[in-house]
Amino acid sequence: MASINTSQAVEQTHQPKPSAVLSDKGYHAMSLTLDMILESVIMPSIQSVNHTNTTFTLFCPRDQAFFNSKYPQPPLTLLKYHVVPFKFDRDTIEAFVGHGSNIRTLLPGHPLVVTSLPTRTGGSYASINRVKITEWGVYNNGRLIVHGVEDFFDPAFQTLLYPQYDTVATKVQSRGFSWQREVIENWILLVALVAACTCVLILVNIFCDNPWDKEDVQYYPLYY
Repeated sequence: MASINTSQAVEQTHQPKPSAVLSDKGYHAMSLTLDMILESVIMPSIQSVNHTNTTFTLFCPRDQAFFNSKYPQPPLTLLKYHVVPFKFDRDTIEAFVGHGSNIRTLLPGHPLVVTSLPTRTGGSYASINRVKITEWGVYNNGRLIVHGVEDFFDPAFQTLLYPQYDTVATKVQSRGFSWQREVIENWILLVALVAACTCVLILVNIFCDNPWDKEDVQYYPLYY
């Protein structure tokens, strides 16, 4: 049985490399970045997340975004935040996705959020995390779909405005509440135990200072 490597899977039917197409269309910075991370990072992550899905989507920021002081050298986690492990195109967002919907990414627990929807007449545009999708279908070979966006998506947007989608934060928060509850319960038990021990010590001390002696006891008759 012949094996197919990841580069063959992406470059089906002798299509040009995605990095070459991105470079030709003016996405030079992302083209160089994609050359470095496609085989080593994105493909293994896609395979670990979804073994059956054969299509994934990349949102590609323009070159100007790389000159932003906030992300001059975007970290790997940020790049994963721009990859969706399934097919996502204009038809998908128009037919199945609503405003405020969340879109799973390769950054665990941190989805994207749809903040505006396009219209068929072209009167409106689609945006994710309030970043405009500037160009649909920059590259599409049936395996990899690339759309152009005007800037990097900021994970803090979802975390601050849509914390209910942040599954990692929810789990950490629930564990935190559980830990706090356990500490409170244990503290109450400790206080009760200390109080009981204190009472016992007081009683023992009183008994030791005033030992009970039968000779000190006087008997009185019940009837005179």
